[in-house]
Amino acid sequence: MALSKDLLLNLLLILTPIFAYHVLLMDRIASKSPRLDPWLFGLVYGVASDLCMLFPIAFGEDFLWDLRWVPYLIAVLYGGWRSGVSATVLLLGYRLYVGGGIAFYAVVACAVVVFACAMWFRKRYVTYSMSQKVIGSIGLSIVTFLIMMASIWYVFDARDSVEYLIRRGYLFYWMYAGLYVFAMTFSVLLIESLMENFRMREEIRKSEKLNIISDLAASIAHEVRNPLTVVRGFIQLSQSSMDEVNKGYMRTAIAELDRAEFIISDYLNFAKPEFEHLEHVDVGHEIQQIVSFMTSFATMQAVELRFDAQESLFVFADKVKLKQVIINLVKNSVEAIRHGGYVEVRALRDRDRVRIHVIDDGEGMTPAQTERLGKPFYSTKEKGTGLGLMVTFRIVEAMQGTLTFHSEKGRGTKATISIPYSQQRK
Repeated sequence: MALSKDLLLNLLLILTPIFAYHVLLMDRIASKSPRLDPWLFGLVYGVASDLCMLFPIAFGEDFLWDLRWVPYLIAVLYGGWRSGVSATVLLLGYRLYVGGGIAFYAVVACAVVVFACAMWFRKRYVTYSMSQKVIGSIGLSIVTFLIMMASIWYVFDARDSVEYLIRRGYLFYWMYAGLYVFAMTFSVLLIESLMENFRMREEIRKSEKLNIISDLAASIAHEVRNPLTVVRGFIQLSQSSMDEVNKGYMRTAIAELDRAEFIISDYLNFAKPEFEHLEHVDVGHEIQQIVSFMTSFATMQAVELRFDAQESLFVFADKVKLKQVIINLVKNSVEAIRHGGYVEVRALRDRDRVRIHVIDDGEGMTPAQTERLGKPFYSTKEKGTGLGLMVTFRIVEAMQGTLTFHSEKGRGTKATISIPYSQQRK
């Protein structure tokens, strides 16, 4: 009975930081201090590891039995290396406080190996679906358990006390391993559910903000467009009675009015994207056309345009709007490259989705900048308004798709459009 109570207490200590961070702190910290977020994440789970050692499952031969590696794995998998370092410092610091010697060095070796395994696995883990994450976390928890048991065996073998481990019996180790797997699985399911709820709340907030801005943009655009049309008409009429110098001025004025008209059209597209003609579009063919006519623009910037598209990639969409989205992304990528480089457009099928990747080796962005992309009037350009990317996001959403960005400062950016695949051409 006492053993069961200790096991349940360790499980409670693991679940407590999940609620503390994801329910109480995530909304506040993630939006205000994104750079501080991984360190705090590691701090919270590092404290959970220490509490597992403070209230162990059983004592024996100066050795602690607990579930410290479950919160440690969560810290590395979900927080990255910064979170892992923070959790490692807390875990090893408290273990050294409890006692040094060969047992402490075994924990240090175990932490290094587990950290390396978790970081290697994390590159794949972040791209997995929830079911894949559960299966992967089960496998990683088993590997971690085996690494831990190997280090424990080494310590007791060095002390000539292996008989103690044998006397514990198979039931204890099966229960111990089972709780490791259960604690890790339950924690991952809980974290993923809380993170999904967080993403849904963010989408609702974003949608509410965009609806307000959309209504405002539409009303302003309609009110401004009418007088601009009148001004343009009178300028064209008055040109007939002007000399060549003044006609040149008027042509400049008309060009600026056309540019204002284009901006107003963007506002209207942002407010309510309208698909005039839906059809089955060959994505590969459209990308080839876009690359062909944008090659001259890229060459002027000393940028090489590449494309690689699978055959028979059809989507049911407005061809003009789809091309507008891809052109905006390619143009942004070209402009992000200062001293020569490349932009590559790839298109492939992924189950029931078509994914279009626009990849460049430009300046890249920080995580904070990437997070703000698509938000109202945010731009990384000095003279940009952010309207083009806002329209791009809006069009992709209207096509029941998603637009995501992965970027690293100094190494480039990868934009990914994911839209439903069309089974056949009609």
